[in-house]
Amino acid sequence: MRCTELEISNRINNKEFGIPLSLEYDILISLVHPDPESLTINLNGEDIDINLQPFLKVISPISNFIVKSQWLYLTELGAIPRKVIDHYALQENQLPHIITPLETKLWTHLSPRPTLNLVLYFPHCSTPLYIYNDNNEKVKTNAFLSPRWGGIYILNADKDSCETKQFKPDLQPIVSTFVTQLQHLFKIKGVNKDDIKELKTRKAEEMLVSTKRTLKSLAQLLSEISSIVISDEVGEKINIAVENAKMSETFLEKGDVDNGLKYAKVAFLNSEGAFSDPSLLALLYFPHDQKWVLRKFICEINVTYLFFFRYAVYIPLFLPIMIPVFMSLTLVKRWRVNRKLNKVKSE
Repeated sequence: MRCTELEISNRINNKEFGIPLSLEYDILISLVHPDPESLTINLNGEDIDINLQPFLKVISPISNFIVKSQWLYLTELGAIPRKVIDHYALQENQLPHIITPLETKLWTHLSPRPTLNLVLYFPHCSTPLYIYNDNNEKVKTNAFLSPRWGGIYILNADKDSCETKQFKPDLQPIVSTFVTQLQHLFKIKGVNKDDIKELKTRKAEEMLVSTKRTLKSLAQLLSEISSIVISDEVGEKINIAVENAKMSETFLEKGDVDNGLKYAKVAFLNSEGAFSDPSLLALLYFPHDQKWVLRKFICEINVTYLFFFRYAVYIPLFLPIMIPVFMSLTLVKRWRVNRKLNKVKSE
C-alpha cells in the first residue's frame, strides 16, 4: 500500500525539503472530527501510538520520539471541495491550502522539538471526501504527504456506520498509512537491515556536516566580535564537539556505523549547545565595537548630549505615558487662563 501517491512539492524551484535535523522529535497524532454530534467514532489515539511503536523502535537509534495524540472537534479542512455524483472531490492544487489553517489549531509551536504531524480526518457522513490528482483521478489511498510537515489521511465512514451513528475504524490501514508516511519523511524504503544502516549512515553524515557548519559560524562570529568572552562551559562544549566529530568520521571510514552515529550525535548536540549558549547571545546586543563607536561619537559632539544618549533608551517606555500628561497640563493651563479672564471681567 503506497500512501504517498500524492506529495506536495515545492513548485517554485523544485528544491527538495526534508524534516529538520534533531535528536528528538514529537510525533503528533491528530484525530479531526468536524461533526461529533452526527457520528461517534470509537478510536483512541493511544491505540495508534501502540501500533506505531514497533516501527519507531527500529529507527530510534537516530533520534528519540515522543508520541502525542489529540482530538480536534468541529474542525474543517478549510478547502471547498467540488461535488462529484455521490461524493466530494478535493483537488491536488487545494492540498497546500489545507495545512496552513489546520496548523493554527494543532498547537505544534508549543513544543521546543520539531513536530511530525499525522492527521486522521473523518469527513461528514453526508459529504464523503476523496482526493483527486491533477489528472482528475481518484487517489486510491486518500492520503497525501507534505515532506517537511507530515501527512493527512482522509477516512470516510461506511454507510452502515453512518446509519447507526457508530464508527469503529480498522487500525491496520491507519497504522500502515502513517508508517509509510514516516518512512517517506525519513527517506527510507523499508525497515530491513540495509535500509536502517543507510538511514544511520545518512543521519550521521548530516550531523557531522551540521556540526562543522555550526562551529565554523561560531568561529566567524568570534572573529568579528572580539568582546565576546568564551566561558569554560562553552569552551568545553566546543572541544567535545570537535573531538567527537573526529571520532565519528574515523568510525564511519571503518564502516562502524553504530559508533559513527553515536559520536556524531554527541558532536551535534554540543555544537548546537555552544552556539546557542545564553552567555554568547547576551553579548551580541552590546558588542565592544558598537560601545566604542557610540562613546567616541558622544565625545565628538558635545558633553551636553551625554544625558540624552544615556537615557534615550527609556524614551519608548515613557513617551506613551507622558503624552497624556502633557495634554492634561495644556488643558489645565487653558483652564487657569480662562479662569483669570472671567475673574477680570467680573470685577
